[in-house]
Amino acid sequence: MARKLNDFISGYLEYCKNTESPTQYHLWCSISAIASALQRRCRLPWGVETIYPNQYIVLIGASGKCRKGVAMGILYDIVQAAGIKCAAESITREALIRDFKESVNSFSDPELGIQYHCSMLVLSEELSIFLGNKDVRFLADLTDWYNCKSEWTYRTKNMGTDKISSMCLNILGATAPDWLTSILPQEAVGGGFTSRIIFVVEDNKRAAVASPFIPDYVLKDAIVHDLEDITTVCGEFKLTDETLSLYVDWYEKQHNNPYVKDARFAGYGERRATHLRKLAMVCSASRDNNLIITAADFNRAKIILETTEIAMPRVFRGLGRAKYSELTMYVFDFIVQKKQVTKSEIMRKFHMDIDEYTMDIVTKTLQSMRVIELQMNMRTGDHIYSVVEGGKL
Repeated sequence: MARKLNDFISGYLEYCKNTESPTQYHLWCSISAIASALQRRCRLPWGVETIYPNQYIVLIGASGKCRKGVAMGILYDIVQAAGIKCAAESITREALIRDFKESVNSFSDPELGIQYHCSMLVLSEELSIFLGNKDVRFLADLTDWYNCKSEWTYRTKNMGTDKISSMCLNILGATAPDWLTSILPQEAVGGGFTSRIIFVVEDNKRAAVASPFIPDYVLKDAIVHDLEDITTVCGEFKLTDETLSLYVDWYEKQHNNPYVKDARFAGYGERRATHLRKLAMVCSASRDNNLIITAADFNRAKIILETTEIAMPRVFRGLGRAKYSELTMYVFDFIVQKKQVTKSEIMRKFHMDIDEYTMDIVTKTLQSMRVIELQMNMRTGDHIYSVVEGGKL
């Protein structure tokens, strides 16, 4: 069936424009919608690998402040209307495996003939509910599933083994940054699981919108129609010669010069090219069904990824190994917010968490990092903290 929109992502952003949620949230929700609609029916052969367009996306923002739930609620309404299978948010590992096994579908690939796959979308407004409390076993499974294995073997409750063929999992979750410490064990930070995630970090809502979100039902019908159309696409993505040339140039320039400098994103850096290829597939599917990744698709994917990556290092600021790393982050953010603040103000703000000894450690840490300046008010004897120009964690 013919598309009603010139571009799905642009149409989706237009539909969501009268909400308080940041545009970046809606952008990545639209990307999740396309990836979930493509499922495991579309692929990009890459050497000995086959890459699928599935995405692990996590929206990061303070609870009640950034409107993560609004963005996800709009997406849930759209994917439900388009008939895309979603898992329950509070689903257990065992139940998710069972749902995977029962979600088998078939399609006719133009080159491979009849194919079968087990595809699913997890939408979780509270990622802590889905992942549990530092559940290393479940995190290992999710890491394993990211590559859409042709066959995944697991041990059943009765100690036998079973297999699921052609799995494809998409995840769109949300959490506040301070919840990550309860969700992720330290060894997962920067490693296999988090390196597969696109973290979409926002500090505030996009705007104050007093009037409630009133859907444009004509536009919504077009969005649902086109998403249903995307669910019919199958086959092999191909790069144009120009696109391949652009990709090679980009890859060689960024290979030994990581865009995200934080050492905890070293694993992500190794998979960054895969993230870009997956995103380029989604950008292609956003405009039509021809499965051609054009130079425009590649450049659009590159801009989306690089824009998102700017804020990604803020994800792990409170997940350091140092005892006072989280408190140091909160104190620094408070100084940034106030621009200039006294020690007594900081002590009053964090009186439940900080004492003189801890404040001394936090101060010395921030000074050693050269992100704050410390002066003395000679009249009151109070210390005055301010941010060094360009200072950031």
